[in-house]
Amino acid sequence: MKVKRPILLLPSIGVILAGLILIMTPITSIFIYMTVGTIPGMIMILLFTVAGAWEISLSRTIAGTQVGEWPGLTRALAVLLILRAVSIYYTEDLAYTLNLVALGLELLALALVFVYRPAFMPSEEEVAASLRRLSSGGLKTAAQCPKCSTVVEADWTLCPDCGTRLPKFCAKCGTEIQEGELACCSCGMTVEVPASLLQTVDTLRMTAEQDAAPETRSARYARLGDGLLKIGRLDEAIEAFKTAIHYTQFDRKRTNFMVKMAVVMANKGRLDEADQLLDSAMALDPQDVAGAARLKEELRKEPVCPA
Repeated sequence: MKVKRPILLLPSIGVILAGLILIMTPITSIFIYMTVGTIPGMIMILLFTVAGAWEISLSRTIAGTQVGEWPGLTRALAVLLILRAVSIYYTEDLAYTLNLVALGLELLALALVFVYRPAFMPSEEEVAASLRRLSSGGLKTAAQCPKCSTVVEADWTLCPDCGTRLPKFCAKCGTEIQEGELACCSCGMTVEVPASLLQTVDTLRMTAEQDAAPETRSARYARLGDGLLKIGRLDEAIEAFKTAIHYTQFDRKRTNFMVKMAVVMANKGRLDEADQLLDSAMALDPQDVAGAARLKEELRKEPVCPA
């Protein structure tokens, strides 16, 4: 836990002590001072134990100045002050004194939380970064692939199942985003691949490059190829599928990867290469489980926009 304001360690420690005192209060009221009956006392024990544990947990929020927690923190301290007043009413002697001390610690915590309220708010840099994220990556896509009807996500560039390029639209004005455009031509909103998706692809790449059994590496490179399709890195996706083919000894897995490669090549306008690859896939698997013949027929009758 990172402490941004060392002075807030004082109220953080104070609420821990106050929470412990709150837990002990009903026990002393029942068994030492006998100011509370047994049944109400048992209810108080349960209530004050939960409240005391809750108060102790606030110490981490205060010391770490957790962003966005200021409203909840002040409400919690206000509730605890009410319970503290009840504790003071039902206690005597040493317990009474300890609860007064705990009351002072809670008031100090509440005061310092108010004074250092900006510490619990996002910094100007964080706000600016959030605004930049909102003003970039403004992209939405179809809910499913227009070719194979596979459900797709908004950040994907190509369908990972069939490799078809997905239509993209500006999330702000609805204008279609053409391939290669870095900003909406209508409203100017920038288009970026989300960092989380890039990080996922980097992780898939590192995993694929690790030593493993051939079939395991084949599966890993295939997943890498799917990931590269999602962010639109077509040439790298083709190479990943080639590597997946290299590591597997099963012809039907090879033909499946070859069909995906053919769709990607078709999306890039490399129709002759795609046609040859599909012929090779059908020769490798005469039963054509991967659907190379069907895809070849579609490529012949449907125009494909070049990349």
